[in-house]
Amino acid sequence: MIVQSFRRTAGAAAAAAAFGLACLPAQAQAPAAPAPVPVAFATTAANGPDLRYPMQSPRVRELQVRLRHAKYLAVYDVEDRFGALTRAAVIKLQRDHGLRPTGVADEPTWAALLPRSRPPTAAELNNTDVGPWFTTPAHPGYVKELQHRLKQVGLHAGPVDGIFDAATGQAVAAWRTRIGLPASEVMDERTWAQLIRRTRNPRYAELFDAPPASTLVQQLDPRCSTGKVVCISKQQRMMSYVVDGQARFTREARFAMPGWESPEGEFRIWHKDSDTVSKIFGERTPMPYAFFYQGNVAVHFSQDFADKGYGGGSHGCSQLRDYQVAKWLYGQVKVGDRVVVY
Repeated sequence: MIVQSFRRTAGAAAAAAAFGLACLPAQAQAPAAPAPVPVAFATTAANGPDLRYPMQSPRVRELQVRLRHAKYLAVYDVEDRFGALTRAAVIKLQRDHGLRPTGVADEPTWAALLPRSRPPTAAELNNTDVGPWFTTPAHPGYVKELQHRLKQVGLHAGPVDGIFDAATGQAVAAWRTRIGLPASEVMDERTWAQLIRRTRNPRYAELFDAPPASTLVQQLDPRCSTGKVVCISKQQRMMSYVVDGQARFTREARFAMPGWESPEGEFRIWHKDSDTVSKIFGERTPMPYAFFYQGNVAVHFSQDFADKGYGGGSHGCSQLRDYQVAKWLYGQVKVGDRVVVY
């Protein structure tokens, strides 16, 4: 699964580039974002000259929003510039609908796109719409991390207790206002990305007194009997962290949907990124606390797994459905550790 991360260490940047991974640099203390310039249209952007690379026009924004609706362009901010990503999205749309792949948003391309999208709102055009939660506040582990980060920027004075109360909601709204977004209690990806750039990720021990409770028992593969290894059983639908044959932790795990089977075998962790976002399938899917063990296949937290259980599936990754669990396991492993999938 090809991903893009919010943040990445310099040492991993070169390796990540080979797998189509990109990074946004951390910022110690960035100034508040300027207020957006309102954009509006009297008619749809389809009613005008063709849009093409590398032109700049406010009409490009509607094209990008509609491509995002149709799951061809995995961005959360749109702009006036018709860049390479927009051209690639147009080409994919054209190919999927039997059109000549020119990368130009002409009349036939708009005809294919309009039924698969809706008219953009002013908030979408101006990058001020409230999107879905990055991770829902149903996870105390996520809320604790959120509260700690809001405390770092001086906006949360209450306890770091994992309870999304009124004070936490007010702190989220205050943060959104600080970065130039409308006040809301939703910590969507746009808002979260700005917060993690300006704060540090608290260590597990700063948020929790003990490892997550573990009562499940997994029958371990013989390859898990020595050393430190993440042992993943597709048949048992479990994942264990094992040290010298002793399971320190076991949790439910979810794997691939039909057609995207998770690879089996013995692997080595080659990369870790706590703030991963997948965008290969035309939309942005958060994958917090991901560690990659086979190409772009990773272990990570999945909100979809938390919401749907085994009614869904991954595109090859091994998933956990508890944010605290994913954060704890991420802190136990390092690059080079083994992962056994059987």
